[in-house]
Amino acid sequence: MILLIISDLHIGINDPNNDVFKWNPHSFIKVMDSYVKKYRVDQVILNGDIFELYKYSFEEIKKANPELVDYLQQFYYINGNHDSLCEFGHDFWEHTNSRGETIFIEHGHNVDWRNGSPSGRFIARALYLFLKKLVIFKSVRKLYYRIVEWQDQLHRIPRKYDRYKYLNYALKLLLKYDTVILGHTHKQEFVKTYFINKRKRYFNSGTCCHGKFEGMILNTETSFYEFIHPHRDRAQDDDEEIFL
Repeated sequence: MILLIISDLHIGINDPNNDVFKWNPHSFIKVMDSYVKKYRVDQVILNGDIFELYKYSFEEIKKANPELVDYLQQFYYINGNHDSLCEFGHDFWEHTNSRGETIFIEHGHNVDWRNGSPSGRFIARALYLFLKKLVIFKSVRKLYYRIVEWQDQLHRIPRKYDRYKYLNYALKLLLKYDTVILGHTHKQEFVKTYFINKRKRYFNSGTCCHGKFEGMILNTETSFYEFIHPHRDRAQDDDEEIFL
């Protein structure tokens, strides 16, 4: 099975001042279709933060991007922290190939205390439900959106994540799985390691916001992979190894 994995589109309502997607919806579909056709993709994995539900409701996003939303809903959807309340999403994707090798894909935000710990999730959900009741008032809703927009400008998405924190999280998952693929950090990565003489691999598929297309191709049977980069498409060598 050939997979195309992409994440972190952060699709909003096409506001040029505040949205970070920065794509013409029709152009994005055209580029996506070209990769699906080129690699004869069997399954597309949308690995989280596809919609910007911190700022907008799903109905608002669909109204602004009807063709794109309908197009994306045919694919396997994994929820990220920015779209964790999507009713149609999954927590992860898991697969075992004919050789017994296991592949695990999730967005990766569980590394964060707010998203990954029971107490953090409880507090975040309680605050969300509280805000959901308050935003019926127009003045509160405007203030909330301004705060989110200010945070986006302050951090200049993609934010500077602690790379080693996510690498450590991936290594823990690799005790159970042979291949782990995350998103969330907006940075493409590949690390190879060995555990009891068995090869293990960690990937990050990058981001498709800011008008660029990043992702990765993975053949689940042959283990062949290729990173997709906005300006160059090339097979990646084993450029980083960690031996434990």
